[in-house]
Amino acid sequence: MDRRTENRMTELGMLAQAFDFSKIDGVEGDYLEFGVWRGKTFKQARRMALRYGCQGVRYRAFDSFQGLPTVKLLPYEVWQKGRFSCSQDQFHSILKVDGFSKQECELFRGFYDESLNDALIASFKREGVKARVIYVDCDLYESPVPVLRFIAQLVQDGTVLCFDDYYNYLGLPGFGEQLAIQEFLASHPHIKFIPHFPYNPLGMSFIANAKTAS
Repeated sequence: MDRRTENRMTELGMLAQAFDFSKIDGVEGDYLEFGVWRGKTFKQARRMALRYGCQGVRYRAFDSFQGLPTVKLLPYEVWQKGRFSCSQDQFHSILKVDGFSKQECELFRGFYDESLNDALIASFKREGVKARVIYVDCDLYESPVPVLRFIAQLVQDGTVLCFDDYYNYLGLPGFGEQLAIQEFLASHPHIKFIPHFPYNPLGMSFIANAKTAS
């Protein structure tokens, strides 16, 4: 086993726990992933959903398919513009090889401050979309801000949220995903994130409580 695979095994375990949790507690809904790159986590999520008997899951992938946007020069910054680039055609081919059908997955292209707009929010609301598991792989602070705004209407009691870069920037709370989450929860007091468990070098998962969310 190579070092990266060895180090990422807890990611697979976290997804197994997430879908097993949703199965045990009867949480229904879709899988949404923000930042899919070449689909490794996206494919793992589908395998774990099937393994734990989670029925009716639609897999929704959100990505610029151009890599990271412009990166601000901040302390402890390790990312560069264009990193993690994979075209939409490449991503479609990867999913096809893995056995995804057109009916079970949907791709949403664009940087989040543009693609996760009010029209898409309204569309999801009309469809009654709810989230079973949400995977957020957003390396920069600017990316999870619109993601969290978008998912506010999708989370329900028992939605599992996984933040792949929660402990980036030396684990300091004033940067990246941690800062975006703090701001989101402060502005949405009806939504709570209950700590679940850490995974990988930087990841952290939570269980949502959104009982009074409208």
